[in-house]
Amino acid sequence: MSKPLVLIIDDNEEYLELLAEGLADKFNVKCATTTALAEDLLYKENLQFDIALVDENIGEEKGSDWIKIQTSKPKGAKSFVLYSGLATEDAILKGLACGADDFLSKPISLLALNNKLEKLIAYQSTIHDFEAEIKSKENVINISMAQASKYGSCMQLTSKLNNCFTIEQIRDEVFAYFYSMGLQGCIAFYPLDYVPSFYHSKNGSCSPVEIDVIELLKVKPRLYRFGARTIFNHPSVSILVLNLEEGTVDTDIYIDALASVIECIGARMAFIAYKNSLLEVQSKIQQAVVTTKKMVEISKHHQQEVMNEIVQKVGLSFHVLDLNEEQEDYLTDLVHEALKKHSQDDINFMEVSQLLDQALQSVDDLKALNQEQYNADEVMDDEDELF
Repeated sequence: MSKPLVLIIDDNEEYLELLAEGLADKFNVKCATTTALAEDLLYKENLQFDIALVDENIGEEKGSDWIKIQTSKPKGAKSFVLYSGLATEDAILKGLACGADDFLSKPISLLALNNKLEKLIAYQSTIHDFEAEIKSKENVINISMAQASKYGSCMQLTSKLNNCFTIEQIRDEVFAYFYSMGLQGCIAFYPLDYVPSFYHSKNGSCSPVEIDVIELLKVKPRLYRFGARTIFNHPSVSILVLNLEEGTVDTDIYIDALASVIECIGARMAFIAYKNSLLEVQSKIQQAVVTTKKMVEISKHHQQEVMNEIVQKVGLSFHVLDLNEEQEDYLTDLVHEALKKHSQDDINFMEVSQLLDQALQSVDDLKALNQEQYNADEVMDDEDELF
C-alpha cells in the first residue's frame, strides 16, 4: 500500500527539512518554500495530496488565506493543516475560518504530528465511506422517485380513462401516456358488432404488417413478449409496445402498469358499449312514443269525424224513415249513449296522451342527465390537467 502524499509549505527551509524527515517513515512528503511552488506541484505536476501542512507565515503571505483559496478549487489537497507560532484563540479561530481541518502550534512534536496526520487520513477514509453511502442512498432514492413517478403516471392514465366516452378518447389518452414515457406502439379496438380499428402512436395509422402482427397475437395470453416488443391483450382491445428493452427496471414498471391499463380499457369499453346501447334504446323508445302519440291523435280525430257524421245522418233520417215516437226515442237514446262513450274515449285518449308525454319527458331527462355527467367529467378532467 502506497504512503499518503503530504505537502509541506514553509519559508523556513531548515524547519521544512526537519518536518519532512520526521514524516518520511509514514508519509511521502513534498516540500515548497512558497505558495507559488506549492501550486506548481498541485496544478502543473497534477499531484493529488492527501494532506497539505501549511505555515501561517510564508514570507509576506498568510497560509490561512492560501488555504481558503484552495478549498474553493476542485483540485488540491484533501485536507489542510494550519500551524503557527501563535497558539492564541484568534489564531485557532482563523484556522477554522479558512477551512483547515486541524491546527497546530509551534514548536511541533514530531510524534504528535505523525499521530495527528494518521488520524486525519483515517478521518478522510471515514468521510469517503460516508459520502459513498450517501451517494448510494441518493441513487436509490432517485430511482425510487423515478419509479414512483412512472407508477403515478399510470394511475393518472387510469383516472383519465374512466372519464372517456369514445374509443377515440381512449386512444388519445393512451398515446399521451406513451409520449410522456418515451414509448411507441399501437392500439387495436375490437368493439362488438363493429369493424376493428388500429392506431399507431407516431404515424396515426398502423402499417399492414403491424395489423397482421396484432391480429396474429391477439389470441396469445394477456401479456406476450417477443424481443423488444410486448403485446397486452384483452377481448376488446390490444396494445402493442414496440420499444420495451429487456432487463431494465423501467421495462418492468411499464409492463406492470400496462397490464393494469389493458384491463381498465376493457372495462371502459364494456361501459361505453352498454351506455351506447342504452342511448339507442332511448332513441327507439322516443321514436315509438312520438309515433304512438301521433296515431292516438289521428284515431281520436277520425273517431270524432265518424261520430259527427252518425249524429248528423240520424238527425236527418227521422223525417225520411217515418218513425213513430217510440222508435225515434230509441234511436235518440242510442245516439246519446254513443256520445257518452265517445266522451269517455276522449278522457281515455287524454290520459294516454299524458302518459306518452311523461314517457317522452323521462327520456329527455335521462338524456340531459347523461349530458350533465359527460360535461362534469370533462370539467374534472380539465382540472386534473391543471395539477
